[in-house]
This record gives sequence, C-alpha cells and structure tokens, in this order.
Amino acid sequence: MNGPRTKGFTLIEVIITLSVLAGGVMGVLTLYQRNIEQAARMEQTLIATQLAQEKLEQIIHDKKYQNYAYINTTNYPALPEDMGLQGFNGYTRTTTITEVSAANLTTPQNGTGYKKITVTVLLNGTQAAKLETLVTLWGEAT
Repeated sequence: MNGPRTKGFTLIEVIITLSVLAGGVMGVLTLYQRNIEQAARMEQTLIATQLAQEKLEQIIHDKKYQNYAYINTTNYPALPEDMGLQGFNGYTRTTTITEVSAANLTTPQNGTGYKKITVTVLLNGTQAAKLETLVTLWGEAT
C-alpha cells in the first residue's frame, strides 16, 4: 500500500494549522479586549476632566459677573461634591481656593490679589483629573 500519495491533508497537518490559527485568533482577541479597556479608561478620564473644567468655568464666570471677593471658601467650600446626583455615579469633585503669594504663586498669603483654584475629580476614590488655574484681582475697580 505504498502507492502514490493522494491529494489532501494529513490529520497532523490539519491539527498544526488549526493550532496556529487558534493562537493567532487568541492574540487578536486579547488585543481587542485591551483596546476596549483602554477606551473605557479614556472615557472616564475625559468625563473627569470635563467635570473639573465645568467647575473652573463656573468660578471664572462668577469672578467676572460677581467679583474677585466672591471667589472664596464660603461660596466654594472644599467639600467633596457627589457627582452621582448629576448622573456621574462614582465621581466626586473637590474645589480648593488658596490666596497665594505673588512672588511664587504657591505659598499661601492673604491679601495678594492672586487666588489659586484647584479642582480635583475622583472616580471611586482614585484621582481621575486635577485642573488648576489662577484668578486675579486684575481688571477690577478697587
């Protein structure tokens, strides 16, 4: 029975081919899963950044239409805001206002006309975004 070889594949060739294909498919599926996870993290960071930006814009608006003195810890207490009430479950936002030295803009000092605003957004207790800006007394009649 050692006649001429017939056309077709042997069982071992089929098994090897299927193994190689299965390995390739697993690699693609793993890559696909990681891309989905990364997209979810990017969306969470984007939402956190937008929540922080929203608060900064509110403060800048209030500075323009109220005045510099309105930007204080009474009107913006440094208490975490639960953003779940606005439909962003798991997110909390904290705003801190510190009047700082004109010399280095970091050392706390009263009466300088410079306020450093920091908005931090947490997602499930982990920092997801932090934005800072400076509000000044410049441009207001004294």
